[in-house]
Amino acid sequence: MNADMSQIKRGYLRSPINIIFLAAYPTLSLLAFNIDQIFPRDVIRSLVFSIIAATTILILLRLLTRSWQSAAVFTSLFLIWFFAYGRLYAPIKSTSIDGIVIGRHRFLLPLWTIIISALAVWLQKYPKTIPVLNSGLVTFSSVLICLPLIQLLAFHYMSSKTPVSVQPTSTSIEWSEDAIPPDIYYIVLDGYTRSDVLAEQYGFDNSGFLDSLEESGFEIADCAISNYTRTRHSLTSTFNIEYIQSLVSSEDISRTETSLISLLKDNFVRARLESLGYKTIAFKHPWERFVWDDADILYQSSGSGLMNPFEDLLLRTTVVRVYLDLQQSETLQLSDQINYVDTLYALEQLPKIPSVNGPKFVFAHLIIPHPPFVFGPEGERIHIPYDADAGNIYTEENYRRGYVAAVKYINTRMLEILPEIIQSSNTEPIIIVAGDHGSPWGGNVNAVKIIAAFFTPGQSSLFYENITPVNVFRIIFNSYFNGEFSLLPDQSYISGKREFTEVEHDEGNCRVEQ
Repeated sequence: MNADMSQIKRGYLRSPINIIFLAAYPTLSLLAFNIDQIFPRDVIRSLVFSIIAATTILILLRLLTRSWQSAAVFTSLFLIWFFAYGRLYAPIKSTSIDGIVIGRHRFLLPLWTIIISALAVWLQKYPKTIPVLNSGLVTFSSVLICLPLIQLLAFHYMSSKTPVSVQPTSTSIEWSEDAIPPDIYYIVLDGYTRSDVLAEQYGFDNSGFLDSLEESGFEIADCAISNYTRTRHSLTSTFNIEYIQSLVSSEDISRTETSLISLLKDNFVRARLESLGYKTIAFKHPWERFVWDDADILYQSSGSGLMNPFEDLLLRTTVVRVYLDLQQSETLQLSDQINYVDTLYALEQLPKIPSVNGPKFVFAHLIIPHPPFVFGPEGERIHIPYDADAGNIYTEENYRRGYVAAVKYINTRMLEILPEIIQSSNTEPIIIVAGDHGSPWGGNVNAVKIIAAFFTPGQSSLFYENITPVNVFRIIFNSYFNGEFSLLPDQSYISGKREFTEVEHDEGNCRVEQ
């Protein structure tokens, strides 16, 4: 009797814990891998659903087998079959033997199912092995769940530490009380390269767009270059008007990625403008943890369905990947659909911002013409195949086709939106339209060549042709807010996660005239 009670207690306590750990691990491990891009709150629904579903299966199998240990082992087998399939498929999907691609769902799914089923049949035939296996699974799941938890705790610890940073020499700006301060728009067109690169690498003439901007009063920096080749590094440098190497002390370089989250959100430009009474307005994108989610006004679209991008990514690591891949040949992935909807939403909202009362500092980061390529030249939704498992890799031909289509569309929309913003504003605004980095084609030099256009009311020729973003707000603060910021040397770096390699710039005619 005592032995039976002990077994029951162990079953009640250990079996559910084992299943909860196994059910939670896929979600937590994926969160840990992408923690610098998403918020933990975005995974709560996946985590809760996985645990509830796994626990329900455990209870049903307990009713069938009349044993907690048997139910736990067979539930574990199901969870491994369900959650591990996508992770197994991704690295071998292009594997071939004698010219036959074996990494196909029609081969791998039946094989994977047979393996798990055979193990289940074997356990039924030799039930005495179940207690030993269950004990091993409890230990295994306990160790397994610790791995992402340690990663998550380490990330939050490192990101919570205030990085030692170097502040600009002059930290004061001011505005005359008897004048209305201009709204300031910083519109980032992610990955938008210069006209010379578009002509040389893509065979596309962008002079018509640049000429139209100039006719609208914009100044074009024909030879503009970015300071870094990664979005987060570039934007952090821009909004703190300093290079990353100066913002982050040498001892913090090894954790630059986590340090940048706080440096980008609580940045120098935003803080100084807010001190003058500016409202901060931003647009939220689901894959950007570093967005200003605490802005005074945060625009966020309703998305494109019930799932968020993380949930779509999680499903692609499971056996549901088979169904999703069948659909992909005809439709966009969910993450691509959300990018399409979010970009359209931001473009629709931008012309409405002038109606918001008071001075405004607007930060709009648009994921265009950066991949994934979801916009046709007229704004129609397109699908260009790419390898999501290899980091959204396109063939060279497909990349060029998608990139040019996106450039054509965003050009059209900018020529509609920018004049509308100017005309709708009570006081002419300051508008900066710039890339955060360049295009990958043509080597490291092209990776830092960016578009840069400036609308500066009452001022002309403020910006020189080879300006980098680190000096943009130094010039604006000096020209409009009585700042005394000296300009920094214009330098560019290939930005890895923990080191920076300077890029030598080529000189010459950057504007392509047709």
